Amino acid sequence: MKCSACGNAFNDGVQCGVCKKHLDFGCAQLSEIGWRKLGSERRAAWKCPACRSLSPASAAPAGAPEPASLETVLREVRDMRRQLIGLPTLIEDVKSIKAELKDLKSSCDFMNGRLDDFTTRVADMEKRVIGVEQFQDTVASLESEISSLHAQLSVSEQRTRLNNVEIKGIPLKKDENLFSIVEAISKATSYSFPKAQINYLHRVPLHGSKEKAIVVSFINRYIKEEFVASARACKTLSAADVGFSGVSQRIFVNDHLNSAYKNLLNKVKALAKERKFSYVWVKYGKIHVRKNDSAPAFIVGREADLNKIA
Repeated sequence: MKCSACGNAFNDGVQCGVCKKHLDFGCAQLSEIGWRKLGSERRAAWKCPACRSLSPASAAPAGAPEPASLETVLREVRDMRRQLIGLPTLIEDVKSIKAELKDLKSSCDFMNGRLDDFTTRVADMEKRVIGVEQFQDTVASLESEISSLHAQLSVSEQRTRLNNVEIKGIPLKKDENLFSIVEAISKATSYSFPKAQINYLHRVPLHGSKEKAIVVSFINRYIKEEFVASARACKTLSAADVGFSGVSQRIFVNDHLNSAYKNLLNKVKALAKERKFSYVWVKYGKIHVRKNDSAPAFIVGREADLNKIA
């Protein structure tokens, strides 16, 4: 159809409710959106500019919107353009945010990988720690077993020395006769025994000393015990009493203890002195302790027994 105002052909436009002429939206001074919003009743009552000019006094129906002019349409278009001016910047901002999110995701993926690696390493370390702990338990068990075996060996070794005595304080001289020295001690302590009761005797070096002790092994244990008791009863026994003129060095006759028992005896004596215990002695190869005359005696056979001295 053709516009009655400009004569141009158009496909869609408006129709005047008075003169029934068809106009395009531009000549009708109305936007397509404004026309659609009028509704059927108001579109039927709508007047073209020519009919409106013929009836200036006529009032528009109550509530009818003011027809949009070309200037209004252009203003709306300009407003839309102004609103769209910031769209490219907004698009760039969105792209920037997307890039940052991508970088953040990459960082998260990297950190997750590091965390997985760290977790694996921690798990490996935990396994190693468990292995070390198990190894320590094994070592502790072996140490306990070795300690027990040492204790058993020490007891067995000491048992082989039950018939032995150790004599200290006898000066060493060339071509000495140890049997004669033991006989002299026997006479000095007023205890005699047959020479045949001696199984063997010899000199042994003392730990941390140039002196050598005499070890006498008796055949009969009871004779050995009586020999030790008689020598201990003679508290002034010296080398001069057994043929060493001018030598006042004391002679000590004791049970022949191994190194483990000697070390234990030294610890017992030191602790007994500290705790005011009056008596420490060795009999039958065992260390005896008693606090005073009225207290019972007890035996210290290993270091764990030291807590008895309290």
